Amino acid sequence: MLRNNFINNLLNLKDVFVKNIVNGDDFVEFHVETKKKSHVCPSCGSTTSKVHDYRTQKIKDVPIQNKK
Repeated sequence: MLRNNFINNLLNLKDVFVKNIVNGDDFVEFHVETKKKSHVCPSCGSTTSKVHDYRTQKIKDVPIQNKK
């Protein structure tokens, strides 16, 4: 947990959990998850915290240590 907090503070990441870091020869990947929170169902209007689906999204940012 301490490592995760250090990485979040270092990279200024808020409200995410760092799951994995992949350090390749020419790239660095951070695998993060957002925290689950309650939402209102668009069909019935009730509040739920159930997850409908998961997705992976790539986000490009500035290079770190001359790596993508």
